[in-house]
Amino acid sequence: MTEGVLVFEGMKVGVLPGDLTIEVDESGSVNSKLILSTAYNVLPIWLRIANDQLFQAKQTSDELKARWGSIEEANRELLVAELEPSLQVFVACGIALDALYEQLRPFSKLSQDDIQKWKDNGTGRDKQIAEVIRRVYRLGAEETGQFKRNISQILKYRDMAVHPSLELRQTCVRPDIPVGVDWKFSAYKYSNAARCFKATMEMLIYIYDRKSGINDVDQQMENVMKALVQLKVVTRNVQS
Repeated sequence: MTEGVLVFEGMKVGVLPGDLTIEVDESGSVNSKLILSTAYNVLPIWLRIANDQLFQAKQTSDELKARWGSIEEANRELLVAELEPSLQVFVACGIALDALYEQLRPFSKLSQDDIQKWKDNGTGRDKQIAEVIRRVYRLGAEETGQFKRNISQILKYRDMAVHPSLELRQTCVRPDIPVGVDWKFSAYKYSNAARCFKATMEMLIYIYDRKSGINDVDQQMENVMKALVQLKVVTRNVQS
């Protein structure tokens, strides 16, 4: 037998049509039935994943610098240990941006013509996300440009991570190791993962502070920030 519903900070809670019924039987007794519906926003969870993996990437990066030596097999293990969490930072941040797009899209006043033009022109996901944010938060040209650049880079490397290619590419050098490596070990390293996470969080906090003037949007962002505090991704105080 269930005992109530477990509700998390910032969770959307409500009752769907028909899920609250009240009946009176022949004896005059009143019987009621309520089915509670919830919507748990996973955007903060993906940022928690990114934050956790970034911490792991930092540890493996420090270990790589401390333990790099003349044994090639050990060096390979060090590179892979840093690559794995760094890849996941980019993937998690990219998914968080996708989640933000879905959260804001209903309030962006996109028309069917707009969507069709995106399809006809092959408009990239990065531009779609930036445009939705621009519309909802009425960003200026400079702000929009910065958002587009950040989102473009994050999604570019997210997509290359989740749709990996075995196409031959020139090897790369890194300032912290004395040999050339496959480009993935240069792109998906701790320092780049840190920049990815920082850019994602700065954009999110910027629009949270800016406010859209749309009650539902601002409440959703308030809930996101509360969840991030509860998940210990951020430590800032959030005013109700």
